[in-house]
Amino acid sequence: LQVWLLSFMSASAKILLILGCTAVRQAICVEKSTASSNSGVSSSTLAPTVKYLKLHAFLHGFDQLPKILLILPPPEGEEGKETVAAPSWLTSAAMHFKEGRKKTASFAVLADPKVSARFGLSEVPSGGRLIGCVVDSSGGGYYALFKDSLRDGGGKTVRAVKAFVNELINEGLSQEERLGLPAFPPPDVPRKQAPTSLAMLTYDNLPVICFGGAKSLCVMALLPAGATGCPSAVAELAKRHRSDPVQFVWMVASRQLEFIASFGLDANKLPALVAVRPGKRSRFALFNGELEFQQMGSFIDRILGGDMTFKRLAELPELEPPYLQSLDKEGNQEGEDGSDIDKEDL
Repeated sequence: LQVWLLSFMSASAKILLILGCTAVRQAICVEKSTASSNSGVSSSTLAPTVKYLKLHAFLHGFDQLPKILLILPPPEGEEGKETVAAPSWLTSAAMHFKEGRKKTASFAVLADPKVSARFGLSEVPSGGRLIGCVVDSSGGGYYALFKDSLRDGGGKTVRAVKAFVNELINEGLSQEERLGLPAFPPPDVPRKQAPTSLAMLTYDNLPVICFGGAKSLCVMALLPAGATGCPSAVAELAKRHRSDPVQFVWMVASRQLEFIASFGLDANKLPALVAVRPGKRSRFALFNGELEFQQMGSFIDRILGGDMTFKRLAELPELEPPYLQSLDKEGNQEGEDGSDIDKEDL
């Protein structure tokens, strides 16, 4: 616009226009500078604004330096919580505890009522409240309240704050002044999903994953002859309880008569679901009903909730090895050519 106007103006008029624009710019800059100086507020990396959900990370996530928190009254409206900045006296105090890249204390500003409530502050004065926190490696620690008023700011406040922080650094506060540091919500960390504990039960893995594994409860789906795999409801149940101390197994149990007899079952009572707690006093509980997801889920929930009556097992039963399962009642096994193989020859 200035270039377009200059093309139609005389030399003297051009000079007056340029001088006028310069004066306006200077006036605007002076006005902004004065407003910033009067408010005593500046945006500084020495004392950044920290949100409530980031306070746990600020206190515990980076180092174990003393943390100095200036809690200000919340500004009008929700938007103000993210725009509060440190007053100039706080950044002046923070500079004393930073030399190059090395800090001896960290400073932050907050203006969230939830923070005030955590520290037991019923109200926050206009100048704010200063809190010094000392954290430990276990996520705990203590805090102390700065007792002087912060309303006036200035050099006197800076000197008092520096003395307060030095007491924290040198652990010079009395036990009466040390208050238990409240807990703040930790950051959301994606939870690693546990693998599903489901396997086909065999002669070899019975003592390893069911009667001697890492899980304290073994839930066995005992299936009738002709079953071709694990029922989908059992697989879903194992997925649902993947984070619980439960090992799920399944097997076709129609040829394991002695094994299932230990639980009061025979081939005509299959399919069945049996929960076993192995140990010095091994116990079991039998689920009566169809292998349906909701019913089995209620059965497992009662066990995990401690509301299940177990029966004593005199000893943990064993599975027959595969080569004995194909023997007939007389102890013979049919060979490939149709002839009988005597059990004693095996």
